[in-house]
Amino acid sequence: MNPKRTSRGLLIATLVGVSLSASLAGCMSEEEVGKVEAALSAPGPWVIPAETTAIGDAQYVEYTSAGAWVGTSGCAPGVTPGAVTLKDWLEDAFPQVRSIGGYSCRSINGDSSRMSVHGTGRALDIMLPLHDGDADNDLGDPIGNYLIEHAEEIGIQYIIWDRWTWNASRAAGSKDRRYGGAHPHHDHLHVELSVDAAAMRTPWFSGSMDTPAAGGCDTTIPADGGVVDNTSSCFSAFGNASYWRDVSGAGHGGSLMWTNAFQSESPSNWARWRLDLEAAGQYAVEVAVDPAWGVYGATRYSVLHGGSEDVVTVDQGASAGWIRLGVYRFAAGAGQYVNVYDNASGSVAAEQHVVADAVRLVPLSGPAPEPEPEPAPEPGPEPEPEPSDPPTMDGGDPMIDDDPLDPNHPSYRGEGVVTGGCSAAVGSPAVASVAPVLSALGVLLVLSRRRRRRRRV
Repeated sequence: MNPKRTSRGLLIATLVGVSLSASLAGCMSEEEVGKVEAALSAPGPWVIPAETTAIGDAQYVEYTSAGAWVGTSGCAPGVTPGAVTLKDWLEDAFPQVRSIGGYSCRSINGDSSRMSVHGTGRALDIMLPLHDGDADNDLGDPIGNYLIEHAEEIGIQYIIWDRWTWNASRAAGSKDRRYGGAHPHHDHLHVELSVDAAAMRTPWFSGSMDTPAAGGCDTTIPADGGVVDNTSSCFSAFGNASYWRDVSGAGHGGSLMWTNAFQSESPSNWARWRLDLEAAGQYAVEVAVDPAWGVYGATRYSVLHGGSEDVVTVDQGASAGWIRLGVYRFAAGAGQYVNVYDNASGSVAAEQHVVADAVRLVPLSGPAPEPEPEPAPEPGPEPEPEPSDPPTMDGGDPMIDDDPLDPNHPSYRGEGVVTGGCSAAVGSPAVASVAPVLSALGVLLVLSRRRRRRRRV
């Protein structure tokens, strides 16, 4: 096992867009990209913090299996509404998530008499990039820990991540245990929703659904404008920490950060300024630059405002001070932001630094007036709804089955290890089913040797 580096304490996450292999969705990434510094990373399986364990011990969610496998007629028509809502929320709350899959109508690998929970539409596979071929605990642990701490509110019945499991139906003090399946779940979390959560009947679905990223933001921008600096808790720098540089005595407020631009379809190091506005209205968005540190002439920014997103390219080396990205209409409240990225579609020369410093909002008009209420429509006959297909979501790859066995299943045996699930039939070798997986993994291991060059100094 490759030891995983420890956190320096700076909250950093990653956003990458690496496509999955069509034959083994999520079993191997083609290249290692990015890294979050958020929690202690260590060799070995997922280690649930004591505080999270204590909170989880107070949670209880009844476990509901998928039942017997009777063929495709027993599967749900698609992914459930609760799973779709949770998927969308997770992608927004945890930008390190690469993709999320969910629905697959099939039996469990290793136990053809039972249906996979993926066939009920109540399971999600949360895909994450690897770090040196191993699980990136800095990326995955915060997701698993959050879901444990809110299991009863959301309706999370079961989690597998990095060779460890957590079951909300077990007794306090014994909810987590080692996972003994063949697939280590080092590149994804397997998360199961309860029946009530799948139908959006748990308290979380009728609540505010606040994201963890929104918590702790210490800057509310008043109606007359304001600044979010890189020292604010509303600022987050994502990507490999070794590729970010901190500079004191420069930039707005006396500090800035920089990284290098490089050619890639997806960002590796990027930063976000979260915006929480006191009042809606039109604001000019400006970014602080220092040509002594930021020199790249095609630095890409994105501005999310009032439900719309605009992309702007800026020459950071053209001037010093504040550069205006544009004028945008913002809504009151949080959930809006400015991002800066390190990737470019074309070739990039060496030492093309990209600065992340401060963002300033300058109001160009007063707060937007409250919209006039629309008149109530005249009552009329309700039209018959047109039939529609249920929502679809690929996932639950049959080569990496994730389903747990019921707590009373004979495979719950010996040292608290869960066997079965991702591997093969209980008590029998899985040579026939594992061989094609190993072959495919061998191909992907060759592909995984391709690494983008180390470009930072």
